[in-house]
Amino acid sequence: MPTATTADLEDEHAIEQYGHPLAELVSERYTVQEVLKDRHRRPAAPQTAPAPARQPDPHAAEHYAVLEAAIATWTYRPGKR
Repeated sequence: MPTATTADLEDEHAIEQYGHPLAELVSERYTVQEVLKDRHRRPAAPQTAPAPARQPDPHAAEHYAVLEAAIATWTYRPGKR
């Protein structure tokens, strides 16, 4: 299993963000303006539509009556399975 050092991770991050390794960025080879101009940005996450508001069930009373009828014959006996 390969292990990455902090320096490797910093280089990867610098390359991802600025397109150049960290050593090149700090070597004064590039001006700050050049680096920021060439900066690679991650694409923004696409905006998703909000979930529609929930609507009450128009048949809730019927569903409740069916459920009540279905469990009316149940009996609870603690300790017996």
